[in-house]
Formats: sequence, C-alpha cells, structure tokens
Amino acid sequence: MADFKVSILTGAVTETESLRETVMTILETCNHSDLAEIIICYPDRVTSECKSVIDELCAMPCDVPVIPYKQKLPRMGFIKELVEISKGSHCITVDSDLALDITLIPEMIRIAKTKPDTIVSASRWMKGGNFSGYNPVKLAVNFAAQKFLSVLFGGNLTDYTIPFQIAPANLYKSINFESNEFPLLLEFVLKPLRLGCEFVEVPTECRGRKQGKSSNSFMQTAKYLSTALHIRFMKKEDIIKK
Repeated sequence: MADFKVSILTGAVTETESLRETVMTILETCNHSDLAEIIICYPDRVTSECKSVIDELCAMPCDVPVIPYKQKLPRMGFIKELVEISKGSHCITVDSDLALDITLIPEMIRIAKTKPDTIVSASRWMKGGNFSGYNPVKLAVNFAAQKFLSVLFGGNLTDYTIPFQIAPANLYKSINFESNEFPLLLEFVLKPLRLGCEFVEVPTECRGRKQGKSSNSFMQTAKYLSTALHIRFMKKEDIIKK
C-alpha cells in the first residue's frame, strides 16, 4: 500500500520518563517510512515537568514529525480531536504510561499494511497475551466484561475493552463518537464492530503503569455498561456522522 502511513496519537498530563520512553521506543522500533507523525496532546492541567518533556520531544531533529497539541475537549475527548487532525491513512492511540507493550506496534503495522481495510487490535485475553501487576478485582471485572460483550454483540473478539488498535483514519473520522469520558474507549471498539468492520487480534501484555495515575474511577467504569447497551441497540445509521 503505497500511501500507507500511521499517525501515532498519544496524550500526557503528568508522565515524563514514560512519555519519553514511549516516543523513543516507537521511533527506534518502527520503520519511519510507515509513520506519518506522532501527536502528543496535553491539557491545561499538564505539569510543568511533563510539558518540558513534550517540548523536548517535539524539538528534537527527526524525520517523523513530533507535534504538540493543546487539548480543547474535556477528559478523554482529546482522542476525538487527535483523530480529526491526524494526517495518516491509519491511526493508533497509544497510552504514554507504558501499561501496554508498544513494541507490538511494528507487527501491528505489518499486518495493517497487508489488510489496510481491517482493524488490527491488541488483545490481552487471547493466547499469548497476559496481565502482570494488574489489580485482581479489576482483572475479574474485565474478564466478566469480555464474556458479557461477546454475548451482547455476538462477536468473536477476545478483548472488547482495549482501544489499542490500528484502524483506517477515514473510518474513525466517519463515526459519531459521543462520549468525552472513559467509555469513549469502548466506542472505538464497539462502533466499528456494529458497522461490520473486520478485526484481526494480536496478543499483548498488559502491565501496571510505570508512571502517572489513572483518573478512571469506579463510576466511570460502571458507565461502560450503559454505553455498551446504547451502542448495541442504536441504529447503524446513527453511528455514522450526519
């Protein structure tokens, strides 16, 4: 695919060393010809230390543009903003806390290049994937959620609650993503699924975050249920932007 380029979309608030490691690992492991850009989003409440690292990364000489972006939408809504401004044919959202194995990205890109219309999604639950340093209560809840969503959507994915995926940018840009809270991450999986998109899963490890503190509360997690039910029974035409 001659015009294949991936936009790497990430955000940071308090992360410093983990953000630096995230960006540098991507640049060291990925073929630069496959990368359109790396966009780093930050909100008003970004720490001065984190902002200094962002400025440092964006100023370093590199053939892959590393671009800062000031967040406008609240909370997780920054993902929608980054999708809209991305310039690549495909995009992937990457956490900057190193909770997921970003060394998997080159393999995900390799698969996406052979199947450009497919969503290549990481999975913590398929054979070869695993959790380490993960809260056991959250692990049990996550396992139950996978089973529930599999029945609700009649799908064969092993991981419905991970937004670590490479997808065609035009697909994301055509979808009406509604939430600005953590359930937005679920929309990025379930809405393409409702539209009949094909997924290819690859195993990944999920680790305890190296840096930064999650703002995903129990109440936010509870909203995933109402979000899943809303997506399951909404009309397909309402999933697409008008």
